[in-house]
Amino acid sequence: MRKIIVLRGKANTGKTTKINQIAQWIITNYQPAGEIDLDLSDLTKDSKCVLVINNISIGIFSKGDVFWDVKNIDSLLLEGGTPPDIIICSCRTRGKGYQHIVKNYNYSNGWLSAFVYVQEFSDIEAQVSRDSRILNEIKTRLTGLQKL
Repeated sequence: MRKIIVLRGKANTGKTTKINQIAQWIITNYQPAGEIDLDLSDLTKDSKCVLVINNISIGIFSKGDVFWDVKNIDSLLLEGGTPPDIIICSCRTRGKGYQHIVKNYNYSNGWLSAFVYVQEFSDIEAQVSRDSRILNEIKTRLTGLQKL
């Protein structure tokens, strides 16, 4: 069964930055194979890539503000048409993009889904705490046994 981790929330809450921070953490700690389309000098830029660590593939797709962006998650295919084992992506709190993920990346279609809500805060201290919690949650979901 494949996994999808979706950061969902309003626009400009830092979903892309958090996805890119996770990608950076993966790159730093696991030295994955594959073409990496990530600007480490600007983690606010959208990214799309598939990172391969041993025999586990992780699709990274941070562009999720409108339906057509979210629909492009479907293009995260490895050669041979095999979807990644894990996808980390983003979408808005509701709407067509959210519905696309719920409809296509669900248990019936062979996906375990985890939605991580990125709550909007105007208080910087609350944002830092939220970001730390979200990053730790995603790292915990990615750390574990190797694929058999």
